[in-house]
Amino acid sequence: MPTFLSINHIGKALLAFAVGLFFLSLYLNVAQQQSQVNHDLTRSDQGAYMDIAQKAYETRFQYTGTRNQMPLYPWIQALFYSPEIDDEAFFQQGKQLNVALSLVCLLALSIAFFAKFSKIYAFYSILVIAFLVFAIKSPFFQTEILFYTLFGFAFMLSLDTLISPKWYKSIGVGILFALTHFSKASGMPGLFIFASSYGILFLLKLFSRSLSREQVGQILYHALAPLVVFMVLLFPYFQESREKYGSYFYNINSSRLMWYDSWDEARNATKLAEEQGGWASLPAEEIPSLSNYLKEHSLSDMIARFRLGAKHLIWSGCNYQLSPYAFGHCGQVVLSLIIFVLCLPLIFKGSQFQNNHKSVHIVWYILLFFVLYGLSFLWFIPISGRGPRTIFTLMIPLFWIIGFTAHSPQIQSLQFKLFRPYVKAVDIIYLLMTLTLFHEIYQIITIRAAILYGGK
Repeated sequence: MPTFLSINHIGKALLAFAVGLFFLSLYLNVAQQQSQVNHDLTRSDQGAYMDIAQKAYETRFQYTGTRNQMPLYPWIQALFYSPEIDDEAFFQQGKQLNVALSLVCLLALSIAFFAKFSKIYAFYSILVIAFLVFAIKSPFFQTEILFYTLFGFAFMLSLDTLISPKWYKSIGVGILFALTHFSKASGMPGLFIFASSYGILFLLKLFSRSLSREQVGQILYHALAPLVVFMVLLFPYFQESREKYGSYFYNINSSRLMWYDSWDEARNATKLAEEQGGWASLPAEEIPSLSNYLKEHSLSDMIARFRLGAKHLIWSGCNYQLSPYAFGHCGQVVLSLIIFVLCLPLIFKGSQFQNNHKSVHIVWYILLFFVLYGLSFLWFIPISGRGPRTIFTLMIPLFWIIGFTAHSPQIQSLQFKLFRPYVKAVDIIYLLMTLTLFHEIYQIITIRAAILYGGK
């Protein structure tokens, strides 16, 4: 006969299954409503991804695009392409495939969060990611959800490797950043930030005179192995870029468009360059680049651009918080950041940071990662538009770091007695935040999914 313990486990499993099925139905409902909003295949570079997928199919995956969109996502779509279907049918099929892909990504993220953190925090974080980011973006022929997920896992594994280095983890970091970069050309900075963290570790050990020959070898391996793996995996793509565009790391967004001040300016200049035979046909002083930008702009101009990007981001993300046109993520992010900041003094008090500097390179990685990527996204907003499409890249890493903070020994020790059992304060906080999140989910289901255009 089954014991009470086994019945209890079965009951919990059935409850978890029912809850998962309930939220899955809500997620699919949002995706279906948003699919009706997304009816124009030429909008938000969806047509460009479709074109790459079709050409990749026709060339047996030899076509890699024009260095605007990256190939990984359209190659996945090309696996399901058939020349017998027209563009509209391929568009609808691609949207459905992206919804399915988003569910796979959410399942992988759920496994990671529930394995690492408490059930209430993992539940809360996955709901935020699912409904305030993924659901409205899922019925689109775009790489964003795949990119966000790969980027998030690359960050997670990088952080885990810095905390507990193993040879196979470093190889995994290189693989994940390569896949991230192959889905959207934003993975390389994260890889160099990771390598720089080992540079900080090397200097710390050198100055403290605790550096052995064995440690030098280990540091060099963990710093260089991901770079080698990254370059080996993507070298054919980089070599093709060198042959066609004159640079191994050429990408029209980072090499050209980001050095304009507005999207209209970038669009008009790109059109003019195409009419005259490409960028190479223009005089050197007319080709957008970092050096030309610095010649024409002052430091105050650059600061003003960051401020403009921040203004657009805050306006679209927060000032519209109560509007049906908002994603609704801002309130949850701000509340979590407030909790994070309030918890920091407790974490540092009595922690290892008072006694040694073993984790300085980890703090360096986290700070540099968020600061550099955050600034780069703010810089690009005047070109990419006012939507949160770029800054959403940091959502998964952000909630992963907040989870680490909430589950530190110093925070977990904060408990109070509720009736008979002791309850962790952080669990109560995120239980209450989950209740506030339900309000956002309700707004999405009843209003936003049918109005908001999620591809921006």
